[in-house]
Amino acid sequence: MNDSQVNDALFRHAFITAMIIGTLCRFFVLRVKDKQYPSRPQDYIEQIIVAALASSLGAIALPALIDKEFSALTFLAVGIQQFQSLSQQEQITLENIEKDEIIEKGQPYINEIASTYEARSYISLFSALISSIIYIYVARKYDAGILSCTLLAILGGVIVALIFRRLLRRKSVNDVADIYMAKISFDGPILKVNDIVMTNIGLKDSRKKYLEKGLAIEIVPRSMSDFGIVNDIGQQKAIMHNIYIHLGMDKDVDESDLLAISKTDLDKKSVVIVMIPLLKDEITFMQVAGSTPILETSKGKQSAYKKKAVLFK
Repeated sequence: MNDSQVNDALFRHAFITAMIIGTLCRFFVLRVKDKQYPSRPQDYIEQIIVAALASSLGAIALPALIDKEFSALTFLAVGIQQFQSLSQQEQITLENIEKDEIIEKGQPYINEIASTYEARSYISLFSALISSIIYIYVARKYDAGILSCTLLAILGGVIVALIFRRLLRRKSVNDVADIYMAKISFDGPILKVNDIVMTNIGLKDSRKKYLEKGLAIEIVPRSMSDFGIVNDIGQQKAIMHNIYIHLGMDKDVDESDLLAISKTDLDKKSVVIVMIPLLKDEITFMQVAGSTPILETSKGKQSAYKKKAVLFK
């Protein structure tokens, strides 16, 4: 960098170190789930490229400020716009394949995935930014060697990545409700779960399949405000889809009476869910339902309950 207050060697070392750290920190929060998060080889390549570009933007920011090259910072705004574009593209892709899902995610869950997809891109940018700041500051202030600067830059980048990972961790259904196995029964053709009417199942073979292979749970929220969360339709769809992607659904596309159904028991203030998984595993069924993340859209539903200090007994 000619006529720069940051000499060429320092700039190169800081830039390369920060870019590598930022790219690696992205993998702290990489999740592998088909089309929710990257799983195919080209998706990994996309993530590496985006992480490297974000890291390079973060790594160049401090030298640009030191040299008063404020126009270079416009690339940060351009980068953020690109992250938003990738998030929008991910949302469009999820919406396009939604109609082919046996159990749909629901629009709130799709929006949640897309927004998280965007937020994770900032990990590389800010990890590289902090690493670059630490590297250049230590090198100029204390005239430290490459090894010392690199180790401190790695430490700073990892701390930022861990902070982001903590911030991006959302509460799950287990944090707001207790989950119990429920009893499936029939009153004639009427499917019931814990005596709650679910739907009408006309075919005898379908009723037999529910009784032999079906599983049902009851989600009991711990407070009235928590009931507002689990009573949200989008949240219930997310739970059922989460169960589906882990345990599958024992039905063919033309078996229209084999459904994943959720209903609210307004008397007990609970939600019951019934479905027929490919793998009948009660423990996994409850664990997967409880691990479903709480959607941002469900937090605002029935928020008036939050004003009341009412707990279930």
